[in-house]
Amino acid sequence: MLKNSRLRNSIQVVFTLFVLYIGLKFVQFVNNYTSGQSPVLSRPAGVEGFLPISALVSLRAWLYTGVFDKIHPAGLVIFLAVLLISFLFKKSFCSWLCPIGTTSEGLAKAGEFFFGRTFHIPKFLDYPLRSLKYILFFFFFSSVFLIMSGPAAVGFINTPYNMIADVKMLQFFQNLSGTALLIVGLLAVLSLLFENFWCRYLCPYGALLGLVSILSPWKISRRRETCIKCGACTRACPNRIAVDKAQRVRSPECTGCLNCVNACPVPDTLRFTTPLAKLYLTPRKAAIAVLGAWLLIIAAAKLSGHWQTEITPQTYQALIPHAADFTH
Repeated sequence: MLKNSRLRNSIQVVFTLFVLYIGLKFVQFVNNYTSGQSPVLSRPAGVEGFLPISALVSLRAWLYTGVFDKIHPAGLVIFLAVLLISFLFKKSFCSWLCPIGTTSEGLAKAGEFFFGRTFHIPKFLDYPLRSLKYILFFFFFSSVFLIMSGPAAVGFINTPYNMIADVKMLQFFQNLSGTALLIVGLLAVLSLLFENFWCRYLCPYGALLGLVSILSPWKISRRRETCIKCGACTRACPNRIAVDKAQRVRSPECTGCLNCVNACPVPDTLRFTTPLAKLYLTPRKAAIAVLGAWLLIIAAAKLSGHWQTEITPQTYQALIPHAADFTH
């Protein structure tokens, strides 16, 4: 059981380190343009994974025109990959790959080490707080799909602001205001005290993935005839789902982390399985499935020419040094 938990944690750490490497390469890329150094470094397309709003607008434009985004194609690919993985394997992106989820888990473990326990927000506050992430998601979704027209979405994609949205994002974090630092610090403290605070209450991306994951064929299933009702699965669940009370866990809060499967003392009582019951994924197979799906989608995008931006170095040279001038 401990070995299976370490497998997921190892994947989380490796993926997060890779994301940090992409971030470092992107900082060097931007610095090359702002300092006028030569030769210019190549831009890591994976940085577009941090532009979910741009990807949402790209999806809107793609559905309207049938033309795949050429400005931030990797961002749209990553967005679609996350949606597909969530459809197939619950919100497993959140618990196996997402660097924000990994950071949140790490803070929770640090908090448990320092305080000797994990704190829980009372149920009468927990339910309304959980609705916040769905409200935030509906705000973004309605803004893009209900308020913004198809031509407006296409127009936004080709604006200078969107072209260097990744640069604007970098500059925001490099020059955090006092208010922003206070908010980040407060979220970090809350994540130390309350497990998965950001993911559970505020992440609109997670809200979308949770809604998509309701349709997932793979869900945690419990065999009543072998269950000894020890409650170990429920105690192991980071999202406080009553696994020991459900035959199949349909909650949109389930991230497919398989902590409950690892914690169950009776073999094959809890399984990550389809309704057919014969098709199930052990933690090792789940890792292969999630990583395999991710890598296949990224490889297909690269081979089909839907990964690298068509923005030219000349355009970057004209825009990046003046990034602060673009406000919308």
